[in-house]
Amino acid sequence: MTVKVLAFCDTRFQSSPAAQRWGGGWPALAAAHPASHAHPPLGLPAGLGCYDLAQGQSAAQVVALARAAGIDGFVVDCRWDGADYWTGALALAPFTDETFGLAYLWRNEEDAFWCRPAGMAERQERAERLIRALAQAAPAPLAGRVVLIVDRPAALSDVAESIALLREAAAAQGLPGLYLLANGAKPVEWGYDAALDPGPAEWQVSSPSNRPDGFALLEIMAGLKDSVEAQDRFYPYTLFVVSRMVRRDRRGKAMPRVFPGYYDWPAHPNGGATLLTNHGGRPVEPYWFELFLENAMLLARHTLPQGEQAVFLQSWNGWLEGSQIEPSQQEGDLVYNAARKAIARARYILKTQAPGEGAPLPEAVRQRLDWVLEAAGAIVAETGRGGSAV
Repeated sequence: MTVKVLAFCDTRFQSSPAAQRWGGGWPALAAAHPASHAHPPLGLPAGLGCYDLAQGQSAAQVVALARAAGIDGFVVDCRWDGADYWTGALALAPFTDETFGLAYLWRNEEDAFWCRPAGMAERQERAERLIRALAQAAPAPLAGRVVLIVDRPAALSDVAESIALLREAAAAQGLPGLYLLANGAKPVEWGYDAALDPGPAEWQVSSPSNRPDGFALLEIMAGLKDSVEAQDRFYPYTLFVVSRMVRRDRRGKAMPRVFPGYYDWPAHPNGGATLLTNHGGRPVEPYWFELFLENAMLLARHTLPQGEQAVFLQSWNGWLEGSQIEPSQQEGDLVYNAARKAIARARYILKTQAPGEGAPLPEAVRQRLDWVLEAAGAIVAETGRGGSAV
């Protein structure tokens, strides 16, 4: 049994009318322009180009490239469009099977129905609609069940009842069951099967590197300094990711979320963006990402039950947040190859372990993380800003 790697995939990169209704995709990437010199420019696709997932050949190429990297499946958004649930899974379905399937991220905060009380019959009918949307392609199961990540687990009205309704609907429609993940840093509550580390903008364990003092704020007000210094949050990538990986045993049953970079300034035109920075101002440092992903897989093997061992990769094509591993014009295939090598190396280490040899590995992993943390501290000390371009 290997550790699964599931990558978030934005299915809005297609020409279907349903996808266009949600915005995003290539038009949004073309329209995004940095508001500050401190905002890294967004990557542009190379190799696959501006593909259209609605075209079978393009979807096949996307899935084939992901398979070649060792990825076991995609996580696609599940959204309520006012009439039914939409996932974009139909575009990928012909290329899924037992070795590469789909998991789902339910954007339940956009689904107002589940945020307020409703009659039981209405709730059962809506639950059935949601479950039908999860049966359009081969699954990427955990513990033999279809994976559904609840984006805002506390937003559900009567959480325990909502979860029970979803499980009942899955059983009624012949699914093998639901593996429910709560997107959040808190321990598992309300009947979820496990927790998933939140995204970089939702959970910051380390402190931002830009904390302007009173004089700096006056400079910003006078127009002498870039306003993003006060409005956005910059974090050194190395310290940010290592702080997420230490003391995993205290997190309980929580699955790691791994990302090569992150800068969501397109979603925050008026400030409030989260940006991860590297030494020399580079938006992505493949070497550190490779270590992050490899160690996340090793730790997942030793902290999660068999059959439930997974790492979630953010992301396959998150071009609007700088987290994509698809080849880009700026980085070429460096990030993609870092992911491929990390997955292959972690699986080799796990495969070559003799039965019963699991105990020594966590200590080796902890030693490596200590080394990474020490190196990260040296970088921050040298730059004074963790590589921030501000």
